[in-house]
Amino acid sequence: MTVARPAPSRDTTTRTRPVRPAVPPARRLLPGGRDLRLALGVVLVLASVVLGARLVSAADDRTEVWALTGPLSAGTTLTAEDVVPVAVALEDLGPYVGSGTDVEGGVLTRDVAAGELLPAGALHDGAVAPRRLVTVPVDPLHAPPGLARGERVDLYVTPSDGATLGDVEVVPTLVLAAALVADPGGLDPSGLSDRVGVVLDVAASEAERAVAAARAGDLDLVRAP
Repeated sequence: MTVARPAPSRDTTTRTRPVRPAVPPARRLLPGGRDLRLALGVVLVLASVVLGARLVSAADDRTEVWALTGPLSAGTTLTAEDVVPVAVALEDLGPYVGSGTDVEGGVLTRDVAAGELLPAGALHDGAVAPRRLVTVPVDPLHAPPGLARGERVDLYVTPSDGATLGDVEVVPTLVLAAALVADPGGLDPSGLSDRVGVVLDVAASEAERAVAAARAGDLDLVRAP
């Protein structure tokens, strides 16, 4: 006789799997976002290149003209130290003198200021009346302080005892008005004289009066307005 074996029991309990936390979906760039940034970068680079090229081109278009290194009065004869080349953006040289022009020895027809571009109209374009350089001895206390080349001064003379200047009385007398200072001079380094030799640029017709004044008495220089 066959004995029936009981069927093996089955575990009907449901196995529970561990719950994983939800992972947010990865954010992605919008289609074409990287291309947009790349294109923007290229545009910026091109813009900087164009701007740089324009600046270089503008610099190349500048023209060198002469500028004054200091204030000078009309009648001054220019030297190499009186001018300096400066680059300016000019479509046309127009009224200014280019640095390629030799202006040394040119005579100013009007007063000019320091840093002013040298106008072509401020130079004599024809024959200049003859002039002379006359050195007059002046006591340092009888000359304006800080006297400089290119300024103008009035020259006075006070005749010494027994000296005369033509028919004028022995009182301070105006000899030259608005005489041009060519060189303010300086004290004698040897100490042999306590006077300053100031060089005046005068018309040839006035040179004799300046020399006579220097021999007639004490001189005074007064800065002209």
